[in-house]
Amino acid sequence: MAKGHGSFGAFLAKWPSSDEIGLLELLSKRGDRLGGNTGQMLLRFLGWDGTSKDVVACLRDAGLDVAEEVKSKRDLKLVQEQFNAWAKETGLPYVHLSRICSYSIGENYVAREGETGGEG
Repeated sequence: MAKGHGSFGAFLAKWPSSDEIGLLELLSKRGDRLGGNTGQMLLRFLGWDGTSKDVVACLRDAGLDVAEEVKSKRDLKLVQEQFNAWAKETGLPYVHLSRICSYSIGENYVAREGETGGEG
């Protein structure tokens, strides 16, 4: 990939965020040990939006019917569709949406003292 695009970073920069499923599939086929969660973790580490445990918990909390570990093509498709809808609705980049989602639930979420949610 680096040879064909100048660098792996240049390759990633050209890949559309609206098709993370296609990118994960490509990484799984052409990358050494980049299938399943490893490809997702790599993308997250490199600054792409990804489906970490907290992102999946957020999506499930929002009503998306996906497994606790998003691995199936069905679940990946549902996640991609949800992020595409949020991006269209908000105009925010996918990486912002992913981070907002991951920071709003689970270990990363710390409510202010006395806060019960809903009222800011």
